[in-house]
Amino acid sequence: MSKMPIWLKLFIGNIGYSLFRLQLKIKGKKPSVVDEDGTVAFLLKNKCSVARFGDGEFLWMLQKRQSGNFEKNSPELAKRLYEVLTIPKKDLIICIPNVFSGLRGLKKETRKYWEGFFIKNGNQVIKLLPEDKKYFDTQFTRPYMDYLIGNRNFKNKFREIQKIWNNRNLLIVEGEQSRFGVNSDLISNAKSIKRILCPSKNAFEIYDKILASVQKEAKKIDDVLILVSLGPTATVLAFDLCDEFQTIDIGHLDVEYNWFKMHASRKVAIPGKYVNELKNKKFISELSSDELLEYKKQIISKID
Repeated sequence: MSKMPIWLKLFIGNIGYSLFRLQLKIKGKKPSVVDEDGTVAFLLKNKCSVARFGDGEFLWMLQKRQSGNFEKNSPELAKRLYEVLTIPKKDLIICIPNVFSGLRGLKKETRKYWEGFFIKNGNQVIKLLPEDKKYFDTQFTRPYMDYLIGNRNFKNKFREIQKIWNNRNLLIVEGEQSRFGVNSDLISNAKSIKRILCPSKNAFEIYDKILASVQKEAKKIDDVLILVSLGPTATVLAFDLCDEFQTIDIGHLDVEYNWFKMHASRKVAIPGKYVNELKNKKFISELSSDELLEYKKQIISKID
């Protein structure tokens, strides 16, 4: 039996996604999502916390996440993610993908992915989302790789995001080899930087230890801004910490910034960092001795 031609797959995907959008419009259930620029502007004005839901978080909630990823499925994780999505918090905004109104400006492979995602999971995802709620764009932390060059000013988008931590004391909570902001100027405008290292995989398995450590260390820092790059655990942490500390689930922003600086047209390895999205998850440890020394000075806790 011959394989389906790629053009036919793309055509079927586009039709299926269009029908899904039409269904949302007829039922009046299309989520209202502030775009990425509006999301960053809102953050700068209100200094609120951010919990982000991407495709992975929805798949974890639906217990469909494939094995081999950096966080295994668990009923407790699904329960906590649902709480974050449905329980309102005054100083917390919820971000979801801004792909319900169309996929203009995205690369072909990205459009293909989202079309397939919503054909398989769209109706289940919509059922999870509380109606009549204002959402923000989870892709504000991914402003580069998925987009066509077109008229996008990538440099300006990153510059606006950097204003969020301008002259702030950062507490970065991350996977052991994430090294957020290391080997670049992404967070060079911060007042100070401290780090808590967590397991790169299955961090949610020791969630209580992570939460307690972050709370303990954050209380010691004036005007602290917590940045969390830890998969779905970051989503839950932002929810649990937002009443006391501004906490942003910052996702893959650092990886995106490095790709932008490298002028990369596809996802590639980044020296000194672990990139979980690569098929070959090779860790290239190529930091200068000075960079490595400065990074190690910033680590105040390691949780395993």
